[in-house]
Amino acid sequence: MSKSKYEMWLTFGSGKEKLRFPVMPGVLNVSNGSDNESVMISKLGEVTIIQDPIAKTFHFSSFFPREESPLTEYTGILYPWDYIKMIERWKNSGKPARFIVTGTPINYAVSIEDFPYREGEKDVGDYDFELLLKEYQFIERRKMPRTQKKPTKTRPNTKNVPKSHTVKKGETLITIARKYYNDSKRWNDIWKLNKAALIKRDKRNQKQPGRWIHIGFNLRLPS
Repeated sequence: MSKSKYEMWLTFGSGKEKLRFPVMPGVLNVSNGSDNESVMISKLGEVTIIQDPIAKTFHFSSFFPREESPLTEYTGILYPWDYIKMIERWKNSGKPARFIVTGTPINYAVSIEDFPYREGEKDVGDYDFELLLKEYQFIERRKMPRTQKKPTKTRPNTKNVPKSHTVKKGETLITIARKYYNDSKRWNDIWKLNKAALIKRDKRNQKQPGRWIHIGFNLRLPS
């Protein structure tokens, strides 16, 4: 029997370990999500792979022979259990393998989804198997941009804040708060502490709190 013009390989570890299937399957089923296509593996077969963003699956069945025969693709084949243990180890590793069919566009990183096998019914020592592979999607790890930490507000040093302040020309409660506390919002604290005296000094402060302060007025400052 003439050999196939194709070679079917499963490799692992960036090609450091390689397994060539000793007997080619009759049909390789390629699934593209909702569309299925059969790729004939024979000397005169034709392979058509339609590109599709959905992950492909590859399914085929064959057997590992106990000894070489006209069906084997090459000499120096391994014992069936050597093939089986190799595929099972790759399957259980949690890492992708690579499925290659020479002479075709099939060259995909794959996960080994299912690998049932059993001793052949006709020839003792041969092992029939099915293999289901799924295209492995590599996820690109992107560096997340570092978010800049918002500067933490430091509390102003109030140890050197005097107990009182005499209002000068052009000053307001806001400018006084900024001067002593480095925080203009503290004007409200100054207002609350001096509210009665400021209203007594100028009644307009009842409607416009802290708006009317006069030069020479002595303000008490909160700690």
